[in-house]
Amino acid sequence: MAEIDKGGQTPLKTRKKREKRTFASKKEKVIYEIKSWTIIILAVWIIRTMIFCNYIIPTGSMENTMMTGTFVIGNQFYYGAQTPHKVAIPFTQIGFMLPHVKLPGIRKPKTGDIVIFEYPQNRMLDYVKRCIGTPGSTVEIRDKRVYVDGQLFEDPPNANINYNYIRPENNINPQIWPPGNGNQDQYRALYIPKKGDVINLDSAHPDYAYNIMTLDGQKVGYQFGNWYLQGKRIRQYKVKQDFYFMMGDYRDNSADSRFWGLVPYKYIKGKPTAVQFLLWDKTWKKILVISGMALLLFYAFFWDSIKAKRKDKQEKAGQ
Repeated sequence: MAEIDKGGQTPLKTRKKREKRTFASKKEKVIYEIKSWTIIILAVWIIRTMIFCNYIIPTGSMENTMMTGTFVIGNQFYYGAQTPHKVAIPFTQIGFMLPHVKLPGIRKPKTGDIVIFEYPQNRMLDYVKRCIGTPGSTVEIRDKRVYVDGQLFEDPPNANINYNYIRPENNINPQIWPPGNGNQDQYRALYIPKKGDVINLDSAHPDYAYNIMTLDGQKVGYQFGNWYLQGKRIRQYKVKQDFYFMMGDYRDNSADSRFWGLVPYKYIKGKPTAVQFLLWDKTWKKILVISGMALLLFYAFFWDSIKAKRKDKQEKAGQ
């Protein structure tokens, strides 16, 4: 019988309790749960790929600005979100890349910004460094002091820089990029290319030109001082995208653009938010996340059957 409201006139509709979903077999239930969790995982993956990215500082290259183990959440809309493009086994570098599109951002990185980006030599890894050189600028380091377009770049407030020991100019570090460009304390002037620049391949350093062209997605060949693109000899190359020069705030202990080259705009992921906290190291994160996933799976596949067995046991005891 329908309930009557206080006025005694209008019957109130009784709400039907949602019936619990039943399954013809355990196999049907497992399939249903797998489909449900697949949709959830895909939704989370898309949101994480396009909107937010999380990162734990693995090394001391950004000390004392960001300490090792700091958990960082990045805003990917700031520098331009990307459609989902990276598929990997969690907490590993095992995976593959998908074709993707980078969407317009609020703005592009500026000198002094801290940026999350994909490591150019292995895009399955994410790095966090400070942007020093922007497209069209020239970066130089003299006695550990950084100059951009001839102007002194002020050291970040919390940067870890030891000025008590400075490598001399004649100390050539063979690991520096491009080879022969000095060392980490005395880095010769390097131009950071922008989209539309034309590189003279006859005069450009081969490693500099190769770095730019391969990051542009070109398959090039170099033999006896000559460059070949799709089998045709070329003497000039037009740059297809903007590039950036990244450095760590701990300049004596940072593997950055001084050692492995430039970062193309399409590899830039996001801007770290102001909310950063040193909560756990990578091992604790793995333990917590895996434990949480195990609890969810346990609930999805076993909790209902446990409750049903308990109910049956109680009914039998009541008889």
